[in-house]
Amino acid sequence: MSQPVATLPEELLMEILARVPYRSLCRFRCVSPSWRTLCSDRGLLRRSPQTLAGFFCGTSQNICHLLFLNFPASRSGQQPLVDPSLPYLHGGGYTHGFKVMDCCGGLLLCKCFTSSPPGVDYVVCNPATEDWTVLPHTEELCPENIILLGFDPADPSCFVAFVIVLDDDNAGEITGVEIYLSETRIWTSKQTGWAQETRVHHYQALNSLFMNGTLHLITKDSSIVTVDTGGKTWRKISRAYPGWECIGQSRRCLHVVDIDHYNDDGFLLSVWVLEDASGNWTLKHTVNLSELI
Repeated sequence: MSQPVATLPEELLMEILARVPYRSLCRFRCVSPSWRTLCSDRGLLRRSPQTLAGFFCGTSQNICHLLFLNFPASRSGQQPLVDPSLPYLHGGGYTHGFKVMDCCGGLLLCKCFTSSPPGVDYVVCNPATEDWTVLPHTEELCPENIILLGFDPADPSCFVAFVIVLDDDNAGEITGVEIYLSETRIWTSKQTGWAQETRVHHYQALNSLFMNGTLHLITKDSSIVTVDTGGKTWRKISRAYPGWECIGQSRRCLHVVDIDHYNDDGFLLSVWVLEDASGNWTLKHTVNLSELI
C-alpha cells in the first residue's frame, strides 16, 4: 500500500469496514501501528454498518458471554471498543441493570430493568454502534415463554424477535409463536404449524439458530423444527443420529454435532450437514476426542 492506512479517505475506510468482518480486522491489527489505530477507532466502528458478529458466544443459563472486547487496552493503553456494561442502556433509564437473553449476528437481546416506575423492557441493541430498540410490550413477552433473536449481518437493516409460546400445564408444549419484525414494528401472532406435542426445553432454545431467514430449534425428541420470519413455512427435520449436542451453520448449510459417549474407542464426535431441502443428512467428519485432546 503506497500510503498509510490512517491517511486514506474516510469513505474508503468505511468501505473497508463494510466489506471485511470486524474480527478479521482485529486479528491482523499487528500489521502496523496505523492499522492498529484503525481497528481501535470507536468513531469509525460506530459509523460503519458492521456489527460485532462473532464476538459473542453461546448462552449459559441465559447469559451471553462477551468475548475479546478489551483487546485495544492490553498494550496500547486505549479504551476498549465496547464496554460490556453497555452504559448507554443505563443512560436510557435502565438503572437497575440488564440480563442478556440471546445474541445473534452481533446483536444482543436484553431484558432491562427500570426503577421509576419499576418495570421490565426487552431491548435489542448493537454494541458496535450503541443503537438500541425497545420491543413493544405483548402479553406473551414473559419469562415463562422462550424469547429469541434473529439477525443476519448481511442484511443489517432489520432484525426479528421470536416468542415461542409454551403451555406450562402440558410439559412445555408449543402452542404458538409471536414474531416481531423491525421493519413493521409490530408483533404478529401465529398458531403453531408444528405437530401437536412438539415440546422444547428452555435450555435447548439456548442452542437455537437463525439462518437464511429461518429460526431453527431442537425439540425434546431431538428433531429440529423451523419457522420463517413470516410465520408461513413450518417444518420438522428428522434427526440423523439418536442425539444431537448442538446445531450451527457453515456456508449457509445446517450442521449438527453429536458426541457418542458410549463408543468402544472413546468419545466419538460426528459432524453432519444438511446440504439441501431433501432432508437427507451427510456425515462430513468424525474424530475421536481422546486422540484429539
